Amino acid sequence: MAVAAPDARLAPQERSKAIQDIATQFEKIYFDPEVGQRMARDLRSRLQRGEYEDITSSRELAKVLSAHIDLICKESHTGVLYHEDDQLAGSPAADPAAFERREEERLAQLRAANYYFAPLQRFEGNIALIRFDGFARPEEAGAFVDSLMGEVADAAALVFDLRGNTGGSSELIPVLASYLFDDEPIHLFTRSDRKRGTSTESWTRPAQAAKRFGSRKPVYILVGKETFSAAENFAYTMQQLKRATIVGEKTRGGSHGAFGKPVTPHLVAHVATISTVNAVSKTDFGTGVLPDLAVPAADALPAALAVARVALAHAH
Repeated sequence: MAVAAPDARLAPQERSKAIQDIATQFEKIYFDPEVGQRMARDLRSRLQRGEYEDITSSRELAKVLSAHIDLICKESHTGVLYHEDDQLAGSPAADPAAFERREEERLAQLRAANYYFAPLQRFEGNIALIRFDGFARPEEAGAFVDSLMGEVADAAALVFDLRGNTGGSSELIPVLASYLFDDEPIHLFTRSDRKRGTSTESWTRPAQAAKRFGSRKPVYILVGKETFSAAENFAYTMQQLKRATIVGEKTRGGSHGAFGKPVTPHLVAHVATISTVNAVSKTDFGTGVLPDLAVPAADALPAALAVARVALAHAH
C-alpha cells in the first residue's frame, strides 16, 4: 500500500502572506480585470473572517483555495497546486547551474520522445495519421515538425489525433497550420497577455521549410474529453477556418493561458493571464470544442477514416 509523502506544514504568517500574494496576482494579472478584482476581494474577505486560520496543511490549503477560486473564476487553468518538491529552490535565481542542468535533461527527454509525436502511420487510401500528445515550443520542435509535415505532403488525406493531447505552447500552432494552407498568410487568432501587456497575432507562414500538404485535401482532427488548451485551440482554429472536420467528443475547455508563481515553497498559484480571440469567430472556444462529427472518442479514428474514404472516392 502506497504511503503519502509527509505534508508541508504552514505557519500562520506564511499562510496569510500566501493568500494575500494570490489575491494580488488576481488583481494585477488575471485576464478579466473585473473578475480578478472580485476574486481578490473574496479571498481577502475570507482571510479576514478567519476561514483559513485552522488550516496548517499546504495540501489542504491548495484544495480549499482552488475550490473558492473555482466558485468565481470557473477557469480550468486557474487554481493552487501543491508540490512535494521545493518550488522556490528550483528557480533559476536560486541555483542557475542546477536550473541549466534540469533544462538540458528536459530537452534531452523531449528529443528522445520525438517532441510528443508518435511514429507516423499510413492507412489504406494513402491516409496519413499524426498522433501527438503535447505542443512543444517551436524553437524546440519546429525542425522536427517541418520534417514530419514534409513526409505527409503527398498523402491523400490527413488525420491528427489529439485525443490524448493536453496542450502546451500555442506558438507551435502556426507552424503546423502553415502546412495545411497555401502561400497566402492566414490570420489564425490573437492572444492578449495582461501580465505582459502584449497582444500578438498568429498567422500562417508564407514560406515553408518543406513541401506543404496544401489547402485542398481533407483534414480530420480527433478530439476527446482529455483534449485541452493548445490542442483545443488548434482544433477550434482549423474548424472555424473550415479547414478540418473535428471528430470525437467535446473537449475539456481550457481557452486561457496561465502563469504559475510559487507563493510558498510548496504552493504554486496558477492565474490565467492570456485570452485568445479566434480570427473568424471573434471569440474563444469557451467550455470546449464541439465536434462536427460526434462519436465516442474511442471510435473517432475509424469514423474519420470512413468519412475520409468517402470524400476521396467522391473526389475522383
